[in-house]
Amino acid sequence: GTSTMVLCSNDDGSNNISSSNMKTALSASKSIDDPMNILQHNPSLPFPESALKHDTYNGVTLDVTKVPQLSDSSVTDSSTFGEMLSHALNIWSDEGRRGIWIRIPTSHAHLIGAATKLGFDFQHAEPGTCVLTKWLPKDSESRLPNGPSHQVGVGVLVLHPLTGKMLAVQERTGPAAARKLWKMPTGLTDPGEDIAAAAIRELKEETGLDVEFDKIICFRQAHGGLFNRSDMFFVCLCKLAPKYETLVKQGGEIELLPQEEEILCADWIDMEDYAVQGVWTQSPLYKEMNRAMINAARKGIEYSSSEDGDEAHGFVSKVLPVGFRPGENAIYVSSKL
Repeated sequence: GTSTMVLCSNDDGSNNISSSNMKTALSASKSIDDPMNILQHNPSLPFPESALKHDTYNGVTLDVTKVPQLSDSSVTDSSTFGEMLSHALNIWSDEGRRGIWIRIPTSHAHLIGAATKLGFDFQHAEPGTCVLTKWLPKDSESRLPNGPSHQVGVGVLVLHPLTGKMLAVQERTGPAAARKLWKMPTGLTDPGEDIAAAAIRELKEETGLDVEFDKIICFRQAHGGLFNRSDMFFVCLCKLAPKYETLVKQGGEIELLPQEEEILCADWIDMEDYAVQGVWTQSPLYKEMNRAMINAARKGIEYSSSEDGDEAHGFVSKVLPVGFRPGENAIYVSSKL
């Protein structure tokens, strides 16, 4: 359910939250992470309490690996599981439960059929496990979220500390390789990986260079990709580690180590030459992206950490504590704010 915060109007026309409603609102917000507000385990259920996790949306998640009656290979367990699950669904329906989630690892894949016969469907799958869901209320459409809908990619813009040229690569395979296209190092984020960390990792993997994340210059959203997923692509400006600037000032050269499996070659090229490659000039989308990159780079002089950083545009990363629960999140905010 949802909570309502009531505003009380004062004689001067201003609005304040009444003390009683403030207490209600604070109590409601606390319930987000308060396990005391979750119904206790029903001993009539055929599954042990250790196999069930109750959430604050009045849903239940079942972990079949924690059910002693189910082995990891017996075919007869499928019918046993079906009977247990059917009984549990009746209890959960009587309790007013809403979304039921079942996590099934590959070792227990023989149980999937029993679940689908009872109306469960796939929510998402990944190597080693799949998740099935069922919405119990008969008088409303499912409010359960869809499976993963987006993939997140990064492109890394790195500038030579003296020449201002950008680092570009040619790939061994893929559509860019077919066009013999120079492109910035790119890649997908790993699960649980921040955009800033992904940019640093991808650049290291593809060229061997160490960099510091500076900011997000721009990002592109696309739809209809692999498995009909949408794609979020973030162009990140990264700054070479200080050791490289010291090296080139002493007359040395920055060694590029292209990733043998994926990268054919890597080199420093003028940004203007990069931007006038045929495929880019034919695309209004990439012309705009390249324009944003050139404007943000400003010949490699202005980074967010520099004295002239107030003139730089983009989204800088801040990793901050969540506060009301353990952990930290990364937030990307405009460097102009």
